[in-house]
Amino acid sequence: MAAGVHFQVGGSNGAAFPIIESNGAALDPARTALFSRSRPPKDRIHWGFNPEKDPRVGSLLRWVQAMSSTLAALGLQKFLQTGQRGALITNADYRTPADSSVPNQPAFDWVTVEELHKTLDRILQESVVCYDPASQVIVFVFLLSKSGNSMAVWRRKITLQETLRQTHYNALLSTKEQLQDYPVYVDECVFSDSSARHFDH
Repeated sequence: MAAGVHFQVGGSNGAAFPIIESNGAALDPARTALFSRSRPPKDRIHWGFNPEKDPRVGSLLRWVQAMSSTLAALGLQKFLQTGQRGALITNADYRTPADSSVPNQPAFDWVTVEELHKTLDRILQESVVCYDPASQVIVFVFLLSKSGNSMAVWRRKITLQETLRQTHYNALLSTKEQLQDYPVYVDECVFSDSSARHFDH
């Protein structure tokens, strides 16, 4: 069950908006598509699909945009907690259970650059290796194929609010100074040369 609710006060009425962490529950169905070594990353992870072709994806991307300030705060918190580059990731087909404290909501996980290395996908890795964690938060939205063997992914970059940057200025500087340079691991030579770009495997 999803847990870990993060709130940001929004609006003049003081309403609070929750961001839910799935604690891995939303990612579990995607482990084959993300990490399988039986197929090359180009056959498992697909970019460039029109998000409006599936209402789950289009609506979630609009939700991410609407909640960008809160997601930026969560992403910054995760970066400072882990001391590693990373990204927020969410499953377009996952919602919190009906009996949870905040039902039927998207849920997010933090994936570090070291975890993304294991995907061997260039775009996932470069997105996290190249961004400035003191100014941006990266968000990945994915939708699995029916078989779960592949996924389509969309990326959004959220700019940190200046107030957040100033509040955490010293912590950001200290954490960034300790970051190491990360390579990008891409290994397709052990796989077949099939380049068919299909999603529903």
